[in-house]
Amino acid sequence: MNETEYQPHLAAALSRAGRQSRVWRQNAGAPPRRNRRGKIVGAIHGAPKGAADLSGLVRPEGWRLEVEVKSPTRVVTDEQRSWRAFIESSGGIYVVCRYDPKLSLEDNLRQHVALVDEAISDRRQSTTTRSDVSATVRQEAQELSHA
Repeated sequence: MNETEYQPHLAAALSRAGRQSRVWRQNAGAPPRRNRRGKIVGAIHGAPKGAADLSGLVRPEGWRLEVEVKSPTRVVTDEQRSWRAFIESSGGIYVVCRYDPKLSLEDNLRQHVALVDEAISDRRQSTTTRSDVSATVRQEAQELSHA
């Protein structure tokens, strides 16, 4: 199964009712737009070049979730690395899911849903830690101002 064939299965698994995420297919770049005779007459502009295959949101926080789907032989491009850095520096979550043809479709989905869930859990944990530190700093500042 190639990346394009696998993406809708993963998107459906990550968007099932009751899940903490909702994702959709995101076309990147600007493929040519042709008229009826096949002549290129412009471009259809999608997400920026390098954007992940699947994009979505994590509930209830509203964090951006980007999922890049790869076959065993495809590599992450420089544009995709740049997009990942942008998403993560903006507070989003970015995950690369590599399809393993030795596993069944169901096992690939289980593995990738768990990978996304782990990334969301890690983000929640790091947010809680930052919030705890911020609350401690505010409390110490308040105590110093009353001393």
